[in-house]
Amino acid sequence: MIDTPFLYGAIAIMLIVIITDYLKRKYNIDLNNFDYVHYKQWFLDGIKNGFKPIDPNIKPNVKVIERTTGDKTLVLLDAGTNKATVMATLRQITGLDYKEAKNVVESVPSTFMTNISDKEADLTKKALEFVGAKVEIR
Repeated sequence: MIDTPFLYGAIAIMLIVIITDYLKRKYNIDLNNFDYVHYKQWFLDGIKNGFKPIDPNIKPNVKVIERTTGDKTLVLLDAGTNKATVMATLRQITGLDYKEAKNVVESVPSTFMTNISDKEADLTKKALEFVGAKVEIR
Protein backbone atom coordinates (compact mmCIF):
# COMPACT_ATOMS: atom_id res chain seq x y z
CA MET A 1 0.00 0.00 0.00
CA ILE A 2 1.26 3.48 -0.91
CA ASP A 3 1.65 6.07 1.81
CA THR A 4 -0.74 8.87 0.73
CA PRO A 5 1.07 11.83 2.35
CA PHE A 6 4.34 10.63 0.80
CA LEU A 7 2.67 10.40 -2.62
CA TYR A 8 1.24 13.92 -2.32
CA GLY A 9 4.63 15.23 -1.23
CA ALA A 10 6.34 13.58 -4.22
CA ILE A 11 3.75 15.07 -6.59
CA ALA A 12 4.24 18.53 -5.04
CA ILE A 13 8.01 18.30 -5.47
CA MET A 14 7.62 17.20 -9.10
CA LEU A 15 5.30 20.16 -9.76
CA ILE A 16 7.81 22.57 -8.22
CA VAL A 17 10.58 21.18 -10.44
CA ILE A 18 8.37 21.45 -13.54
CA ILE A 19 7.28 25.03 -12.73
CA THR A 20 10.88 26.07 -11.97
CA ASP A 21 12.04 24.67 -15.30
CA TYR A 22 9.15 26.37 -17.12
CA LEU A 23 9.93 29.77 -15.57
CA LYS A 24 13.60 29.38 -16.50
CA ARG A 25 12.89 28.45 -20.14
CA LYS A 26 9.96 30.76 -20.85
CA TYR A 27 10.79 33.92 -18.87
CA ASN A 28 14.50 33.42 -18.03
CA ILE A 29 13.81 33.49 -14.28
CA ASP A 30 16.50 31.70 -12.28
CA LEU A 31 15.06 30.85 -8.88
CA ASN A 32 18.53 29.93 -7.57
CA ASN A 33 19.53 33.61 -7.82
CA PHE A 34 16.15 35.15 -7.09
CA ASP A 35 16.35 38.95 -6.78
CA TYR A 36 13.03 40.00 -5.23
CA VAL A 37 13.24 43.70 -6.08
CA HIS A 38 14.12 43.09 -9.73
CA TYR A 39 11.39 40.49 -10.26
CA LYS A 40 8.78 42.54 -8.39
CA GLN A 41 9.15 45.35 -10.94
CA TRP A 42 9.11 42.81 -13.79
CA PHE A 43 5.93 41.26 -12.37
CA LEU A 44 4.14 44.60 -11.92
CA ASP A 45 5.10 45.69 -15.45
CA GLY A 46 3.97 42.31 -16.75
CA ILE A 47 0.52 42.72 -15.24
CA LYS A 48 0.11 46.07 -17.00
CA ASN A 49 1.82 45.41 -20.35
CA GLY A 50 2.11 41.64 -20.74
CA PHE A 51 4.97 39.45 -19.61
CA LYS A 52 8.25 39.47 -21.53
CA PRO A 53 11.45 37.46 -20.90
CA ILE A 54 13.96 38.98 -18.50
CA ASP A 55 17.31 40.22 -19.82
CA PRO A 56 19.88 37.53 -18.87
CA ASN A 57 22.71 40.09 -18.74
CA ILE A 58 21.37 41.75 -15.58
CA LYS A 59 23.67 40.94 -12.66
CA PRO A 60 22.37 40.61 -9.10
CA ASN A 61 23.02 43.54 -6.79
CA VAL A 62 25.62 43.03 -4.08
CA LYS A 63 24.66 44.75 -0.86
CA VAL A 64 27.43 46.70 0.87
CA ILE A 65 27.29 47.27 4.63
CA GLU A 66 28.25 50.89 5.38
CA ARG A 67 29.29 52.12 8.78
CA THR A 68 30.55 55.55 9.81
CA THR A 69 33.05 54.49 12.46
CA GLY A 70 36.23 54.34 10.38
CA ASP A 71 37.90 54.42 7.01
CA LYS A 72 38.54 50.74 6.25
CA THR A 73 36.88 48.65 3.54
CA LEU A 74 36.67 44.86 3.41
CA VAL A 75 36.89 43.01 0.10
CA LEU A 76 36.21 39.28 -0.23
CA LEU A 77 38.86 37.99 -2.65
CA ASP A 78 38.11 34.26 -2.53
CA ALA A 79 35.49 32.22 -0.71
CA GLY A 80 37.66 29.11 -0.57
CA THR A 81 36.38 25.56 -0.88
CA ASN A 82 33.59 25.74 1.70
CA LYS A 83 31.37 28.55 0.41
CA ALA A 84 28.44 27.57 2.64
CA THR A 85 30.48 28.13 5.81
CA VAL A 86 31.77 31.46 4.50
CA MET A 87 28.19 32.51 3.68
CA ALA A 88 26.99 31.52 7.16
CA THR A 89 29.84 33.42 8.83
CA LEU A 90 29.25 36.44 6.61
CA ARG A 91 25.56 36.41 7.51
CA GLN A 92 26.29 36.26 11.24
CA ILE A 93 28.82 39.08 11.13
CA THR A 94 27.05 41.49 8.77
CA GLY A 95 23.37 40.62 9.18
CA LEU A 96 22.93 40.01 5.45
CA ASP A 97 20.18 37.65 4.40
CA TYR A 98 20.89 34.41 2.51
CA LYS A 99 20.53 35.84 -0.99
CA GLU A 100 22.73 38.86 -0.29
CA ALA A 101 25.46 36.74 1.33
CA LYS A 102 25.31 34.34 -1.62
CA ASN A 103 25.72 37.26 -4.06
CA VAL A 104 28.80 38.48 -2.15
CA VAL A 105 30.37 35.01 -2.11
CA GLU A 106 29.63 34.24 -5.77
CA SER A 107 30.73 37.59 -7.20
CA VAL A 108 34.26 37.72 -5.81
CA PRO A 109 36.15 39.98 -5.59
CA SER A 110 33.40 41.96 -3.91
CA THR A 111 33.32 44.77 -1.37
CA PHE A 112 30.95 43.90 1.44
CA MET A 113 31.74 46.36 4.27
CA THR A 114 32.87 49.99 4.05
CA ASN A 115 33.72 52.79 6.49
CA ILE A 116 34.49 50.42 9.36
CA SER A 117 37.04 50.76 12.15
CA ASP A 118 40.43 49.06 12.15
CA LYS A 119 39.39 46.73 14.97
CA GLU A 120 36.11 45.69 13.31
CA ALA A 121 37.90 45.14 9.99
CA ASP A 122 40.59 43.02 11.64
CA LEU A 123 38.11 40.89 13.61
CA THR A 124 35.89 40.34 10.57
CA LYS A 125 38.89 39.42 8.42
CA LYS A 126 40.14 36.91 11.02
CA ALA A 127 36.70 35.30 11.36
CA LEU A 128 36.30 34.87 7.61
CA GLU A 129 39.87 33.64 7.13
CA PHE A 130 39.29 31.09 9.90
CA VAL A 131 36.58 29.45 7.76
CA GLY A 132 38.73 29.50 4.61
CA ALA A 133 38.02 32.82 2.88
CA LYS A 134 40.59 35.32 1.66
CA VAL A 135 39.78 38.89 2.71
CA GLU A 136 41.63 42.13 2.05
CA ILE A 137 41.46 45.28 4.18
CA ARG A 138 41.74 48.47 2.14
